[in-house]
Amino acid sequence: MYELNLDRIDSQANYLSTCLEVLKEVGIPTTNVERFAVMRSYHIGVECVIDIGNTIIDGFIMRDPGGYSDIIDILEDEQVIPTILANKLKNFVKLREQLVRYYDQIEVSKLEDSLKEMAAFQEFIDHVEAFIRKEKASGNVYV
Repeated sequence: MYELNLDRIDSQANYLSTCLEVLKEVGIPTTNVERFAVMRSYHIGVECVIDIGNTIIDGFIMRDPGGYSDIIDILEDEQVIPTILANKLKNFVKLREQLVRYYDQIEVSKLEDSLKEMAAFQEFIDHVEAFIRKEKASGNVYV
């Protein structure tokens, strides 16, 4: 039986939902404020995905990740998320690096491309919730 910090996962999932709401509301940014909102929503959204992933990896004592992309790989390998979603999230991880290091050089077209895949955040939440339900039903999670 594994001890999983469900409060942390719920909190991060709620914040990820907030990031997704901002992305939906703003859409393609036309002002600097909207651009900033979209950039920060993606950045924080990826941080939420990574935090949730780390919590699952720690709770289920999975292999140690070597980086952000590796966290996504582990979640895929452990069948928390499917391959198609993993690929989308890895693209978000790459975008996150640009948003953190080269925030002053991000083009709106790059954000537009990412906005087409923003539903991946909700897909991630849905898969995590399904995984946790399955593990609870199997008696593998101590709460």
